[in-house]
Amino acid sequence: MNTYNNIFHIEVGQLEVNCIIVKCLETSRIAVFDPGDDFDKIVKFIESIGGKPELIINTHCHYDHIGAVNDLKKKYSIPFIIHEQEKEYAEEPEKNYSSMTGEPIKVYPDRFISDGELINLGSIGIKVIHTPGHTKGSCCFLTGNTLISGDTLFAGSVGRTDLYGGDTDTILESIKNKLLLLDGDTIVLTGHGRSTTIKQEKRFNPYL
Repeated sequence: MNTYNNIFHIEVGQLEVNCIIVKCLETSRIAVFDPGDDFDKIVKFIESIGGKPELIINTHCHYDHIGAVNDLKKKYSIPFIIHEQEKEYAEEPEKNYSSMTGEPIKVYPDRFISDGELINLGSIGIKVIHTPGHTKGSCCFLTGNTLISGDTLFAGSVGRTDLYGGDTDTILESIKNKLLLLDGDTIVLTGHGRSTTIKQEKRFNPYL
């Protein structure tokens, strides 16, 4: 588990997805990003930091990022929100690739978010940045000096584009025209692996 002030992340599932948990320190409201699996582990962690889960938000809906969504929705009676272009991935196991695991997953969004929208979590603002390329509706989320990048931007790499709805030119355009314009000191919490900064990726990422 790593901590960035009010932002925490824990690894979940066989593919070691970084489940990001954002907590408003003033109101104790919590948003859970990309709860890929390990429902019990996520709940235990939430209980350890205290607070009230209010939202489930996904960067995208491949199976390794949605495994605990339904159980969290049920336990906390909270909405699951995604970009509208992720709806087909969320609801169709063939497109989120859970059909290949023998345990098909379907999750149903409660509302959609759009590019540039500001999500309020108590006194925290979370900006939606639509970054298609890994999937059609992939989004990153900026709060303060921290970017939750999902599988769009990694330390030294970018998201794969060989799956349904992926496109190399599109993901590179998303990163260069949206993410690399952010302040260089912005911390990037990736969907898998270690964190990085925008400045580091501008200097050292071979794909950019």
